[in-house]
Amino acid sequence: FANVVLVKQILNSIRPDMELISASEALAGIEMAQAEAPDLILMDIHMPGMDGLTAFKKLQTINATQGIPVIALTADAMDSDVKKALAMGFNNYITKPIDIQSFLRTIDEALK
Repeated sequence: FANVVLVKQILNSIRPDMELISASEALAGIEMAQAEAPDLILMDIHMPGMDGLTAFKKLQTINATQGIPVIALTADAMDSDVKKALAMGFNNYITKPIDIQSFLRTIDEALK
């Protein structure tokens, strides 16, 4: 929850044209992605009910969401975790604590 607040603060202050919507658990996020068709999804790897890797796989099976870029945003900084997520098809992988400039560059690249 604290990470959602931090991301919201970053975007509100530096990118006020971006709207952040969030879900507290993976299934709600998947449903929200289908209903809202966002330009980008920031996916935590550790969520209640379903982990982010499983949620990503689910998004890839849904026509409405499979084309949406997904960036992992997680505390898992092991090289093997990063490689696994990127090999699955995540667009990028951001580790916590968030480096704001790198975070914004990564978002900009995904939205091109």
